[in-house]
Amino acid sequence: MKNLYLRSMLAAACAVTLAACGGSGGNLYLTGGVSGLAKDGLILQNGSESLPVSSGATSFTFTQLLNTDDSYNITIKQQPTGAVCTVIDGSGKASAYSVGLASISCLTNQYTLGGTITGLTADGLVLNIGSNTSSPLAGSTTFVFGGTVGDGAPYNVNVLQNPPGLTCSVSNPNGTMGSGNNTSLVASCVPK
Repeated sequence: MKNLYLRSMLAAACAVTLAACGGSGGNLYLTGGVSGLAKDGLILQNGSESLPVSSGATSFTFTQLLNTDDSYNITIKQQPTGAVCTVIDGSGKASAYSVGLASISCLTNQYTLGGTITGLTADGLVLNIGSNTSSPLAGSTTFVFGGTVGDGAPYNVNVLQNPPGLTCSVSNPNGTMGSGNNTSLVASCVPK
């Protein structure tokens, strides 16, 4: 009788140990990396499970566990506002040890920034936002920066260099980039 009791306890201990070490099904997390996610709204999908991923996240983990040899197929259920994300290596079969080769790469939508200018009677004006510059020629009434600004990113326009004999300023130099090209800046130049 004592032997039967010990065998039962040993069998139960082995079952618990095997379950903790991956001996039973449904113990694998489907995970992956995330890069470039600066916007909210991304939702990933695998089978019946939807997974929202917050801006700034560098990884994701689905909550429904997979069994060894279960197939998975991660897709984008919803793109974040103002960005486009793609899934890399998002489908396959779970192995006995891990499921984490997938990655999500996101790129924020980019738009041009510019506006109108008055009083520019000489060459030499240089406006900048970070490393992007604009050098409108004398007589220009509009300008656009050479680079782009990401959707939702803050910007601050500076007069890097005034033309000879003129002092130029931007009346609304600070803002946040919207979801489209922006031509709302207003620059003006006056004689010194």
